[in-house]
Amino acid sequence: MNYQTALNVIDTQKALAFLDQEATPQGAYYHFPCPECESKASIKAYGDKKNLWYCPSCKKSGHILSLTMKLKGMEYEEAKKLLISKARPTQAKLAEALALDYELEYSPYMEAKGIPKETAHLLGIGVPKGKTMLSGCVAFTVKNEDGVKVAYFGIRIKDSKRIFHKSFNPELYVYGIDRIDPDQEVVLRNDIYDCVRVNSFGRQCVSNFSLPYLSKEQIKLLSGIQFLTFEGDWDFLKTVSHQVINKLGGYYRFKVT
Repeated sequence: MNYQTALNVIDTQKALAFLDQEATPQGAYYHFPCPECESKASIKAYGDKKNLWYCPSCKKSGHILSLTMKLKGMEYEEAKKLLISKARPTQAKLAEALALDYELEYSPYMEAKGIPKETAHLLGIGVPKGKTMLSGCVAFTVKNEDGVKVAYFGIRIKDSKRIFHKSFNPELYVYGIDRIDPDQEVVLRNDIYDCVRVNSFGRQCVSNFSLPYLSKEQIKLLSGIQFLTFEGDWDFLKTVSHQVINKLGGYYRFKVT
C-alpha cells in the first residue's frame, strides 16, 4: 500500500487514540498536543490533506505516519503497517433519522454560486437560521440511499471550510444517492456545489462530498448504477479511475471539466 492510500484509509481519531494523544474534534480537524512544542496542533481527519498535521506555534508539520514514527520510535514501514492494522475506520452508518431540523434560508451567496432557489428548496439546501454549529455555512441535507435524512453537511461561506457533526462520516455516504434512477445515466461531481448545479439542469448527479478519492463504501453505493460518468479535474479523475476499474458494474466514463 503506497503512502497516499495509507493516509486515506487510516482513521485519524483511532490513530491518535492509539498514540495516546488527547484529541479534540473541530469540524474536519482534530486538535492534539504538538510533538515538538506541545502547543495545539491540527490534523485533518477527512478530505483533501487527510492525516496531515500542522502546528501554528512552532511551524512544524508532518503526517500521521511520521507522527507515529516519532512517538513510537519506529521506521516508516513498521509505523504504516501498525496504523493500518490498528486504525482502520469502523464507524457504522447512522441508523436513525436525524432529529435535528434546521430552518434553512436561501441567500445571495447561493444565487452567486449558481444554485436556483427552487433547487435549493427541493434539495434542502440553505443557510441555517439562528445560532447553530453550521452558522455562516451553506448546509446541505444528507439522506441515505433509502431517503432517510441522516445529517447536515456544511460549507462555510467565508473560507469554504467543510463543517459537520463528528457523528457523521462522509466516507460512508454519497450525496444525492437517494434521488437517482440507477437505470439512467448518473454524473458524479467531486464538488458538491457543482453537483447541485448539474441537478438544476435536469441531469442526475451525485457527489462524494469533495473528498479527493472514493471510499470503499462509496464505491459500493455506486456499483448499482448502469451508466456512471465521473466529471472533475485531472487529479481527481486519475485517482478514482485507478480505484473503480474492475470494481464497478455497468458502464462508466471519465470527463475532465
